[in-house]
Amino acid sequence: MARLARRYRIVVSAENSPYLAWQAKLFYFSCVSRLNRSPIVIVHDCGSKWRRDFQEIADAGAIVRRAPSYRITSNGDDYPPRNTAGTLLHAAELCSAKDEFIVLCDPDMIFVGQLDFSESLSGEYYGYVKYDRKPVRGAAKEIGIRLEMLDRQKEELCCGVPYVIPVAAAKPLADAWLQAIDAFSPRHWEDQMHAFGLAVVKLGLRVTLTHIMNHNYWPDAMVDRDVIHYAYGDKTWNKRSYFTTRQARKVWSPAAAAQQGTILAELLSQIREARDFYSRFH
Repeated sequence: MARLARRYRIVVSAENSPYLAWQAKLFYFSCVSRLNRSPIVIVHDCGSKWRRDFQEIADAGAIVRRAPSYRITSNGDDYPPRNTAGTLLHAAELCSAKDEFIVLCDPDMIFVGQLDFSESLSGEYYGYVKYDRKPVRGAAKEIGIRLEMLDRQKEELCCGVPYVIPVAAAKPLADAWLQAIDAFSPRHWEDQMHAFGLAVVKLGLRVTLTHIMNHNYWPDAMVDRDVIHYAYGDKTWNKRSYFTTRQARKVWSPAAAAQQGTILAELLSQIREARDFYSRFH
């Protein structure tokens, strides 16, 4: 625990919407209850007033920071995943030399147990990230990457959140990431992940792939890793059912049932625990 406290700063990227606010609220609870660590929550909000959920996170002791929106690309497209690179840019300014690594997360993640994070630049393996796609190769050329350089590294670049990023590399990596995102046209949701890989190659860095995460594509599978990414969903439970302000209020009282020890059961359990945790601050 001392090693985690000293060397890693957990950072989550959010936006000032009811949908991402409740996810950030659950994320904060999971961090403090499972890792005994308080994350930095960076909220991209275009200057509007915080959602109440973000105020409740701050009341519970979180570090919550405003940041401008990075959704608009250099050619005027609206691309929400671009905020993740913007979060890294702001995290680089907030973290000091004693925080040797930033652990960059999405809000739709929870922790299950204590973690031994990587001690070098790393990202979680995602099998659908492919660098042989024509738009990816076009973006690489657009930012001056020779394709043979990309091909030498492409296997290690199939990664996404949680990223572990040395603080010293965070700002140049964030800048190169934003540039790489803007080089894609057309731009798909997963191209933020391809752009991260391109930024790594552009800066001459190397990435270690990790395997620390379950996801809820198979919600009835047993938990056997230390992080759950609930990016998927089905008729039993789906994060997209809690999108509006009215819907988001209902997330804390899930009616779904799940077999003990499964991914869905862990998720539902932490949601209920979080509800009780925050009720103390009302």
